Amino acid sequence: MSCAARILTSSIARSSTLQFAPKRVTTSLRYRGKSTLDASKVKKATATATGEASTASSATKPVTDASSDSVPIGKTVAAMTLAITTVMGVAAVAEVATSQSVPTFDPKKQRFDQSSFIGRFSKMILACDPFLMTYSDETARAYKEMVDDYENLLKNLPNGVTEQEMSRKLWEAQRISSAALHPDTGDTIPLPFRMSG
Repeated sequence: MSCAARILTSSIARSSTLQFAPKRVTTSLRYRGKSTLDASKVKKATATATGEASTASSATKPVTDASSDSVPIGKTVAAMTLAITTVMGVAAVAEVATSQSVPTFDPKKQRFDQSSFIGRFSKMILACDPFLMTYSDETARAYKEMVDDYENLLKNLPNGVTEQEMSRKLWEAQRISSAALHPDTGDTIPLPFRMSG
């Protein structure tokens, strides 16, 4: 065997873990179910290594075009958009469905019953709502002041506003302010690090 044939054979064997056997070539190096070796190169290397001409087995497939292995950007963006829209829709449905059974606002308690699955699900889906990222820093701080002054707001209700409506507004204000502001420092949480991000 020539020196060039030995180098070619050893480099192919190292890079693709080819197993050489008379009249049979199998590859274990695969990417997305496609062989990464060209069948003609495998035939030549096998013939050179074994000293006889052989044919590649049907398991060896030709190399595919590199563009077919790329990430499908359009499908990825469509899936991401569908996921965000789904979470926003479910959060809106959860908010509307639970709006009639809002407990009186108390910042030390939970809006939803945490002993049931529906209560835990509603809390988490509303906390992860991507729509929470649309509120500005000033709006979040105004809602935080509203939550801090909840006792006064519940005692002195504006005309035409019931206690249940005010409690619902206060629960929503707490949800918005807690999503945007750090609970200990009061600093604004950057958008990528929020639950809704």
